[in-house]
Amino acid sequence: MKLIGYIIRHIIPISLLAMLGFGIYTVATPPPSSRIDGLGIDLLSSPPLTTEAVERQLNAIQQSGVKYVRIELNWSIIESTQGIYDFSSVLPLDLFFSSAQARGLKSVAVITGFPVYLTTSGLPLDQQTIGLRWERFIQASVDHYGDQVNYWEIGDQINTTNSARSLAQSDPAFYSKMLKAASKIIKNTDPNDQVWMGSLVSATASNCAVNPLSFLLEVNAAKAWSMADAVTYQPRRGATVPELPSESDINLSCNASMAASSASLSAEVQSIQDLARQLGGKPVYITGLTWSPDELVSLQGSRAIDVNTLQSDLLVRASVMLTGGDAIPLVFWQVDPVNQPQAVTSLSDLSASVVDSISLGQIQGQTGSVQEYRFQKGPDLTILAWRSQDGDAPQPVVFSNLGTKSMMAFSTDVLGLDKSYGTVIQVDGTGRSIVMLNERPVIFLSKTGAWDEQVKAVVTNQIELWRLALNKVISHGLGNLKGVFTQWLDGIFTNAKDSAVDWGSEKIKDILN
Repeated sequence: MKLIGYIIRHIIPISLLAMLGFGIYTVATPPPSSRIDGLGIDLLSSPPLTTEAVERQLNAIQQSGVKYVRIELNWSIIESTQGIYDFSSVLPLDLFFSSAQARGLKSVAVITGFPVYLTTSGLPLDQQTIGLRWERFIQASVDHYGDQVNYWEIGDQINTTNSARSLAQSDPAFYSKMLKAASKIIKNTDPNDQVWMGSLVSATASNCAVNPLSFLLEVNAAKAWSMADAVTYQPRRGATVPELPSESDINLSCNASMAASSASLSAEVQSIQDLARQLGGKPVYITGLTWSPDELVSLQGSRAIDVNTLQSDLLVRASVMLTGGDAIPLVFWQVDPVNQPQAVTSLSDLSASVVDSISLGQIQGQTGSVQEYRFQKGPDLTILAWRSQDGDAPQPVVFSNLGTKSMMAFSTDVLGLDKSYGTVIQVDGTGRSIVMLNERPVIFLSKTGAWDEQVKAVVTNQIELWRLALNKVISHGLGNLKGVFTQWLDGIFTNAKDSAVDWGSEKIKDILN
């Protein structure tokens, strides 16, 4: 323990902590995090219909280790009668949000739907009347769930013909009015809450009505761009693996002068990111990531794996491409946490591997069939790799520039990344290793550097995570900071000590063994 104490005293100087504390009073606009914020589960297609279902779903989500959950707040159900808001008339939403909060989960409330009393068959919508009722509904929702919900997504599939979800009938100008009104009410109630633009779908989606890039431009032209904190996007590419161009044709309604076809899922999302950066630098989150049962059967072909395994593999591959290649900070999987346990297991393994890490980018895959992505978290190096063709037939793949003597390989659907489930992969003196891969993704874990470098990397990583957490607090306003500073500083010492002790205990065990 003297060694550990020495490490703490020399690696974490008090002056550094003092500088971090001083930063509370001097930093006003934190830089965006380059870390992968998290993964989540999207329940819009599998909402909990009973009290028992709420507990089962939330238990499964909590056990998976993911922190985000996305659920629908359907205006047409909540206000079926004008002026009467029954938030649990059909779904036990009150229980859901309170139970999610108690479990430490971050709920994203997706506001959709139009009350029946506002629609008249065959007649155009009265936007003025809708706007008035909309503002009252948003205020009622924020008043009701303001203490339990910090993330509000305004609409879903907003550029589609899905009127039950899109809110504004795929009209960007009308949607912009609704976004402005909702954002003002939400931010006036709690400036720290985030408002997300409703999810846009791919131009290849069958229900696409407005090209997603055109929709964003029109929202900006309507001066509503500044009213959202983030853009959300739902890829809908048909029966296509994420590495290849979509085989679905561009929906004629979504044709535009702007490029719509992409070489891969990553390239498609990058076009959205590029425009979002040009318009004002908003992050892009992925929602509703999924393949339909028919699409999975089509992609399964003659492969030996079942469709559930294929679904998990495709979700992992897509998420790694998005987080590792496009630096997407947040991805939601559209899976049922109770009835699709294999997918949830893969989500859990992926979350444990990459959340809070920094993407080192795509190492292989720009050309050829080998896909390799690397992530770094302190001394921990994570590699996710697979082949994008040849099905279940394994082929040799070479990894290079590995600063370690060995790696531990795991399937992406094992019950936890414990060594007992892994396979040791040796690395030669030149930093090269040869592995056998097929289309099923594999996780490779290792620690890089000598032991003293690992200690420094652990502490440096922890301090960087504190800095990011502090920046989030700062972005929520300086008024409450002085009151929490002492508690925060105490947490720094505790966490620093725990990190060093955990590392030291593991290292000592390695030495003794």
